[in-house]
Amino acid sequence: MTLFFNYKRIQRPDPYPSEDVPAIPVTLIGLKTSVDVMGLLDSGADFSAIPKEIAEILDLDLNSQSENIGGIGGDVKAILSTMKVNIKKGREDYTFPIKVYAAEELEEDFPVLIGRQGFFEQFKITFIEAERKIQLKKYHSKIG
Repeated sequence: MTLFFNYKRIQRPDPYPSEDVPAIPVTLIGLKTSVDVMGLLDSGADFSAIPKEIAEILDLDLNSQSENIGGIGGDVKAILSTMKVNIKKGREDYTFPIKVYAAEELEEDFPVLIGRQGFFEQFKITFIEAERKIQLKKYHSKIG
């Protein structure tokens, strides 16, 4: 089955205009609780990243040493952890673990970033830019 999502409009800080982006509704699942968020699909990111505050709500293991991770916005300190992510629409319902960086000292409007590792290999993903849509088709390995 194929899932389609429309891009979502986000507000950006001045002087930047609001913009439609490839964001999808996901549920982040921790040890004791879950949080529903809009996750920005970022094909340029190796890993997923969330604000540390969300990681704390999810009660993720944040005992590892923080490290500097880099992106287009520069370097931030972050702690590598794991969580589960759920994507659901209609009868389709998928949950799987991913590695995630809990980033510290972010701007308050930092989005949840869904990077390639752990998520992208679960689906055949098509960005239909002209229509502002995302197509996700569950990937079923033919190996094994």
